[in-house]
Amino acid sequence: MADDTTTSPDPSPTELSPAEPELEAGQELDVQASSTPAPEPAAPPEPSVAATFTAEPLEPASAPLVAPSSLGADEGEGGEWDLLLQKLAQWLNQNELQSLWSQASRPVTALAALVGLLLVLRIYSALLGALDSLPLVPGLLELAGVVWVVRYGVPKLLRSSERERLLGGLSQRWKAFRGKS
Repeated sequence: MADDTTTSPDPSPTELSPAEPELEAGQELDVQASSTPAPEPAAPPEPSVAATFTAEPLEPASAPLVAPSSLGADEGEGGEWDLLLQKLAQWLNQNELQSLWSQASRPVTALAALVGLLLVLRIYSALLGALDSLPLVPGLLELAGVVWVVRYGVPKLLRSSERERLLGGLSQRWKAFRGKS
């Protein structure tokens, strides 16, 4: 039994493919002109990104406070900015800003007071540092403090009636500061 698909080692001129030219004796084949390079396998196409995604906004109870922009899908943008603006307008139209502020007013006020206190302390320490760097100023301020205590503090602390009045005034100021009268 003979197999029709086998080929002989020397192909006959009829077995040559049509792309290969037949050569006669003494004739050379021009390799550059007649041979064609083997085609490279084609690369698979790269996946593409979807052009745009549009989401229909929910109908708010009233007219939106922020008008959506005309930019977006028409100019090749992704539409994320319009979607963000629509969600922000919807959130503002729900009037939850007042309830959010009523919940956060005390912590925000406390935080603002803390930041203000830190700012005042930083300015005060910078001022004291600047005064401390000047020659003779720290000694003069210390002397002024000693003079004030001697002139105003000692006479009020020597007499018991003055001492009681001074301590009573200080305790009343402290109670007023704390809110207890």
